[in-house]
Amino acid sequence: MSFGKVLGGVAAAVVMTLSGWASAEEATPSGHASGFMVQTRLQAQGGLLSVGGGPSFLLGYQGGGFALGLGLGLTRVGVSAGSDSGSLTLFQVMPTALVDVWHSRDGRARANLIGGVGYGRGSLNVTGSSQNCSAVAGGGQTCTTTSVDSTASIGFVPVMLGFGGDYYLSRNFALGAEAGLQGAFTTGISGESNGKTQSVDGSGNLQLAYGALRATFVLGD
Repeated sequence: MSFGKVLGGVAAAVVMTLSGWASAEEATPSGHASGFMVQTRLQAQGGLLSVGGGPSFLLGYQGGGFALGLGLGLTRVGVSAGSDSGSLTLFQVMPTALVDVWHSRDGRARANLIGGVGYGRGSLNVTGSSQNCSAVAGGGQTCTTTSVDSTASIGFVPVMLGFGGDYYLSRNFALGAEAGLQGAFTTGISGESNGKTQSVDGSGNLQLAYGALRATFVLGD
């Protein structure tokens, strides 16, 4: 066998191998990257989990067909009127899981179920003033103004269950939306006024439907 024939056979084998790899690459969905995930969320409806539709974040790991993360939310609202003022602060953490239930042929479009349960705490601080007046000799009166500080706090367990979808504009970035149900159940209520603490024997719960837009960034290959 001549050297030319051997070289020709090797070249043909290389071409066939490269063609096979190219065909396999085209048939395999490109999907998305796997690695550290940052997801920012903007809710269309407010509640204990996101008052006023404020943004929240999900930090975690994006796998091939699932994602695990820790949801974080912090909301603070302050008001004032004259010498009186008040502020409301809500903080919550929620371990969250997303599981893909469908994906397109190229892997860019995906539908998933999302669920989570966590713990949150809310606090209300109010600073006001009260005036006490007493009569004095001669028909006049004297008044004293005192400051009154009151606080109330509540612990709650937030839960979430929804259905959503994402479209990966690249392997590392996707835009999506979701809708579902949220709930919150109180675990304890307490109040304090001028240094005196009082626990309230009460309970409450909240359920509501929500919608959210989300953007996901994956730091990985």
